[in-house]
Amino acid sequence: MHLDKTIIGVGILAGLASALMSSGVLIQSGLAMVLYFLTPLPIFVAALGWGSTAGIIAAIAASASVALFTTPLTALLIALISFIPAAYGAYLCGLARFGADIGGPKNSLVWFPLSDLVFRLAITVAVSFLAVGAIIGYGPEMAEKLANDVVLRLAEADSQFTANDEARDNIAALLMFILPAMQPAVTLLALIANLYLALRLNAMSGRLRRPRDDWPSSLRLPRIALPILAIALALSFTSGTIAQIASVFVGALGLGFTLSGFAVMHMHSRGKNWRSALLWLAYISIILVSPLILVFFVLGLFDTTRTAPVSKIPDNENESNS
Repeated sequence: MHLDKTIIGVGILAGLASALMSSGVLIQSGLAMVLYFLTPLPIFVAALGWGSTAGIIAAIAASASVALFTTPLTALLIALISFIPAAYGAYLCGLARFGADIGGPKNSLVWFPLSDLVFRLAITVAVSFLAVGAIIGYGPEMAEKLANDVVLRLAEADSQFTANDEARDNIAALLMFILPAMQPAVTLLALIANLYLALRLNAMSGRLRRPRDDWPSSLRLPRIALPILAIALALSFTSGTIAQIASVFVGALGLGFTLSGFAVMHMHSRGKNWRSALLWLAYISIILVSPLILVFFVLGLFDTTRTAPVSKIPDNENESNS
């Protein structure tokens, strides 16, 4: 682990920025919530531009800052779902092997495949939410409390609204089914979006060593994700704790395959005259009829291509390695 003043400074500044953005989950205003979804961005930027050590320092600094101004428990929860996955994802993004070691050109570096990165991030997010659920004691009692809060908000919005015990029970059951899958999916989406943005920012600044990924052709999940999703999906139709645990993995991996489906659409529509019309129609249709997103989920299941970007090793590095 290489440390110098610049890396430490960048890591601390990035951590403070992430901690500040994470305050949106506490303030809950419109702008603050937008900033909250950008919480992983400073950590990604630091790690991709200045190395994984800067990302680790940023995650530690962010967690310590949140703990200082809120509570250690709040810091732990945010670290599990944001700071740690961001540092880990950036670390994977910076991994590379000599091409000669895997049968490739001798003067090249083969970088960690985007498909494997998304898959590992999905598993990391799922495990993180399982840890969060265990810490906060997520279960039927918490779902019932959330259902009561939902009913209360609906009653405040509409004085004519009334809900009996059966309606409350139905809302609680729905939350028990939806939340374990939805929250990991949203978190993974935010992580991947911030990773993409960080890659572009670092490339523009000239600090990024990893060559640019072709996301439409590379954003896939590896084949191993298919049986894991199938098992999780089957278990999610059971009941109790097992079903909740399985739903967490269904949400994270399902989002990964859905993004893969969108990437497939972008890739196969390249160069076509009707590309713009197709993309607009697809995204507007999903906004208006959200179940249509299942089409892209299924589309993503049929393409598990693994591609890795390759870069040439500079001559001075070749000489130092020879």
